[in-house]
Amino acid sequence: MSNLSIKVNLMRVPGALLLNLKGKLETKQCVVIPVEDSGLYVGEKGVYLNLTAIEYKERKYDDSHFVKMSVDREVYEGMTEDERLAIPIVGGLKPIVPKKMPSGGMMDITDAEYADDLPF
Repeated sequence: MSNLSIKVNLMRVPGALLLNLKGKLETKQCVVIPVEDSGLYVGEKGVYLNLTAIEYKERKYDDSHFVKMSVDREVYEGMTEDERLAIPIVGGLKPIVPKKMPSGGMMDITDAEYADDLPF
């Protein structure tokens, strides 16, 4: 099995909003998702968004799978075909292809490569 890169667009979750929230010291951009409208599940140890990855029959772009929000079987069976098709696609998966060094050896990906991408 290969390693996969996963990207999820949280703005595709029903009800999601991007807001600037002012705290005591500064204002930060935040994603706000209402639990009742979004399909999120509040459990004992966290808040969960159930997703399903479905493999493309024919690859699109670099993605091997698309990611849709999961719906309980009973709910899914009670939906019309139009409602099923309207379940949002929130992201995609693609295989991680290791970078090759000029000598043909494999190069490890290190934290240092991503240091400039950290949000803090």
